[in-house]
Amino acid sequence: MKRLMAMLLAAAMACSMTACSSSDGQKSTAEGENGEMVVRVGDFLGETFLYPVKIANAKGFFEEEFGKDNITISIEYLGSGAVMTEALTAGELEMSFLGGQPAFSGISNGNGVKIISMATSSSTDPCLLVAADSDITDVSQLKGKNLAVNIGTDNHYQLVEMLALGGLTEDDINLYNLKGAEAYAALTSGEIDCMQSIAPNTYQFVANGDARILATMDQTEGRNNQVLVVSPDFAEEHGDIIVRFLKVLQRAVDYYKENPEECKDILVDYVGDNVNRDLMDEYMDKYDCSLHLNAEDKAYLERQYNFLYEHDMLSGPVDLETIYDDSFLIEAFGTTEAH
Repeated sequence: MKRLMAMLLAAAMACSMTACSSSDGQKSTAEGENGEMVVRVGDFLGETFLYPVKIANAKGFFEEEFGKDNITISIEYLGSGAVMTEALTAGELEMSFLGGQPAFSGISNGNGVKIISMATSSSTDPCLLVAADSDITDVSQLKGKNLAVNIGTDNHYQLVEMLALGGLTEDDINLYNLKGAEAYAALTSGEIDCMQSIAPNTYQFVANGDARILATMDQTEGRNNQVLVVSPDFAEEHGDIIVRFLKVLQRAVDYYKENPEECKDILVDYVGDNVNRDLMDEYMDKYDCSLHLNAEDKAYLERQYNFLYEHDMLSGPVDLETIYDDSFLIEAFGTTEAH
């Protein structure tokens, strides 16, 4: 059923798309009303911890860098990694920020995207939450309990790593496919015993007084990752733009480090009412948004891939030797570590 729904979504999006990829003999970018080249970049609106592209956009860094060349960087908020993956496949995005699962899903389906950099990572997020008045004080006590996670995602794999803290596996629990507010409602009503949660939701749920943190990722060897991917046609035709884009992102990272309070205010205005400014200090600095793609990054992504493939969550195998391209980082910064 899940694969059927994914196929139907892909077909619907392909029918609704108006721009074509260069595999159809068309340009690998869109054209704006004034004839400018439009480079479309997928992003997650609510994830303030993935801040560089948002800060760069809000501060006018992209316009400053690219405007003189009649190039527009258009940040596209399409709602989820699955939708952005389909948009990449259909030629509706040139680059995108993605979690490991949607990135691997698209690659296994043959969209040819390359992972060119890590975008953000955290060793403390996600967390396991239980009700504030729960008797559960250790992960081992989750045996036989009802847990909620967004099944088939990076968070699903991270849940497995946290269950291991208590000597448990998926077979020891009852797993429900719930996330965010839906999972929180089930937790507070007593329908489930534990949920997995990420920032900023975690800190809002705890602040509400209804939930408390049972375990965090830093107790494991895992981490929460997002990557930056680029379509193969755009990478081949416009590598210079990708290099400049990376430099702008790093400029935004540096600006945040120098002006964290201003940037948090900018992010609240940028994202909207769903972000509690008072809680941002709890989680923003727990994420690393510097640009890099090193052996440690690849090793962890391989662990994620192995989990997804072994659990039949991908359409086919992926050749891990061919999915990375660190040449853009090296050209931009002389290294794969843009610190």
